[in-house]
Amino acid sequence: MSYADSLLGNKSLKVNFRSLVSESVHEGCDVVLPRESVRSVHDKMANTLVGYFLGDRVAYPVVDYYVRNNWKKYGIQKSMMNAKGFFFFKFADEAGMMKVMQDGPWIIRSQPMFLDIWSPSAKLEKKEVKKVQIWVKIHDVPIAAYTEDGLSMIATTIGVPKALDSYTTSMCMDMWGRSSYARALIEVSADKSLREEITMAIPDMEGDGFSKETMSVEYEWYPLRCAHCSVFGHSDDTCPFQAVRQGNARNMDMGGKQHNQGRRPGKHPVTDEEGYTGVHSKKVARQTGFPVSKPKPKFEYRPVVGKKKEEPANRASASSSRSNNPFDVLNELPTNDEEGVENLESAKQDEMPTSAKNDEDDVEVVDDFSEMHGYDMDGFLRQGTIKFDTKKGASTPSSSVTHG
Repeated sequence: MSYADSLLGNKSLKVNFRSLVSESVHEGCDVVLPRESVRSVHDKMANTLVGYFLGDRVAYPVVDYYVRNNWKKYGIQKSMMNAKGFFFFKFADEAGMMKVMQDGPWIIRSQPMFLDIWSPSAKLEKKEVKKVQIWVKIHDVPIAAYTEDGLSMIATTIGVPKALDSYTTSMCMDMWGRSSYARALIEVSADKSLREEITMAIPDMEGDGFSKETMSVEYEWYPLRCAHCSVFGHSDDTCPFQAVRQGNARNMDMGGKQHNQGRRPGKHPVTDEEGYTGVHSKKVARQTGFPVSKPKPKFEYRPVVGKKKEEPANRASASSSRSNNPFDVLNELPTNDEEGVENLESAKQDEMPTSAKNDEDDVEVVDDFSEMHGYDMDGFLRQGTIKFDTKKGASTPSSSVTHG
C-alpha cells in the first residue's frame, strides 16, 4: 500500500470532485455558479466579517493573536487570510459580530483595521477612505493644559477627538503621572493636511499677559494621503488620475506631433558648433553583496636580544688551547684497589701512540719542563674530565704513579 493510498484511506471527508459544465451562460463569463451552490456557501460563512488594512499588511499571526484575546467575549470562532491581504473572522452569532462593529475602531500595530460584513456578492477591494482614526502623541504639553477643556481644544485642531489613553486620563484627573506627552485617539480627515505643530497661548493669572508654548505632533501611523483626490490610500506620486492628466498635458505640449516613444528625451546625441558629437556617459553597475574588509596584516613582536660581548683575548686563547682528554677510559669511575690502577694504566698505554710508548725520555722532558717553568701539568690534563670527590685512583700520568 502506497503512502498516498494510506492517506486517502484515513481521510474521512470526501468531495465529489468531477467534470461539470455550467447549465446557464452569461455574456463574457466562462463559468456561472449555480444558485444552490452560492446559497450553501452563504450558510457556511454566516456571521463573518471581512477586514483589511490601508497601509502595510500586518502579519496574520499577529492579527489572529489579537482577535483571539480581544474578541473572545464576542464569540470569535476562527479566522483566515487570503493572498490579497483580506482577513475573515467567523463569529458564533450575529449579535457578537455586530457588537464588534460597534465597539470599534480596532487598531493593530498602530494601524486601523476596516471591517465590513461579508456577502457572496460583495467584491473584495480596499476602498479609499476620507476619514481614519489614528492614535496621536502630542509632545511638550504644558501642565496647565492637562484638563478636559485644554486637551479637547488641542485635539480639535488636529481632527475629531475620540478617546484618551489611561495614562493621559489619569494625568487629566489627578494632575499627576505621565506628563511627557498626551496620547489621544483622533479622527483625521483627508481634506486637509495633517498638523505637525500646535501653538498655544496660556494667560497669566494676573494681568493681561500671555505665555506662548509650541507642541509637536507625532502620528503612530502616517497614512498615505493624496491631496488631489482628498483620500487616504495612495500618495500624490501614485495618483492614477493625476498621472493621466500629466500624460495628456505632455501630449498637448508636443503640438500633436508624433513623438518617438522608443527614445528617451534628452538622450539623443548633441553636436556643438565645431562639429563634435558629445557621448553620454554609461551607467556603472553597482556592486552587489556585502562589503568585505581586507584583513589587516598581523605583526609579531619579539624581544631584541643583545649581541654577546666579545670575550677577552686571554680567555679566547685559553679556550683555544683547551682540549678534551683523548682517553675515554678515564671517564669511568675509579676503584680504590691497586688492580683498578694497573688496568687504567695499561689502557692508557694501549691508547697512546707507539712513539709515545717507546720514548720515555720525552715524558720526562715534559715533566721537567713543567717543573722548571711552574706549570701544573696534572691540572691541565684533568680539564674536561669527570671531577672526583677523592684523589684516589689514577687519572693522568703523574710522578706519583710508577710506570711498569
